Amino acid sequence: MVYNWLLKLQQEAFPTSCRLCRAAGEPGLELCSACREELPWLHHACQGCAMPLPPDADATICARCQNTTSSIDECRALFTYHPPVDGWIQRLKFEQDLALGRLLGTLLADSVSSDADTASMSILPVPLHRKRLSERGYNQAMEIARPLVRRGYRIETRCCRRARNTGAQSGLSAASRKGNVRGAFLTTQPLDGRQFVMIDDVLTTGATLEACARAVRGAASVSAWVATRALSPDDDR
Repeated sequence: MVYNWLLKLQQEAFPTSCRLCRAAGEPGLELCSACREELPWLHHACQGCAMPLPPDADATICARCQNTTSSIDECRALFTYHPPVDGWIQRLKFEQDLALGRLLGTLLADSVSSDADTASMSILPVPLHRKRLSERGYNQAMEIARPLVRRGYRIETRCCRRARNTGAQSGLSAASRKGNVRGAFLTTQPLDGRQFVMIDDVLTTGATLEACARAVRGAASVSAWVATRALSPDDDR
């Protein structure tokens, strides 16, 4: 509560400007309302893999997900991996622009129903291996997750770790991505039937999220909320 009060005071004292057009931003956002509307929002997507569905489709699950099994109960993505969001992801991951994590996380938090039972859900930023974390200095998934924590969600960083330092997923085929992260995550404590929401920056083939979800399979449910949905393995090179 004190943090939220201080944040509101800071926003009033130092109003933001839009990252895209430099006009006045919405309160607490480096984004104006006009540019916000123009972002590549993903409005109608499969609840199993977040791939876009036709706007007039009645189905909520794509044909592929209807015929496959997954450890992920529900998946949602804010945007497709298109400009300017694709550039934001790159700057967040590789140029230490942590404010973009806050921006994306705030937009993600805004998209979640205000009726969500935050007390029963644990936010799980997809872990980085300690070597990668040491090199980068931060976990981009954690930066996206922080605004959700400020909305009342409980963050969980100790129950699951990345046990194997896998190579980068970008540039790999779907099959190679799956093999690259197989067995990469381990749980470190009992899950006791808890509900987890994994947070990540990009969903491409789903291999990383699936591997993480399998590691926490003792949970009552495992969902995935991501900032962006790449439409092919070539998109996030």
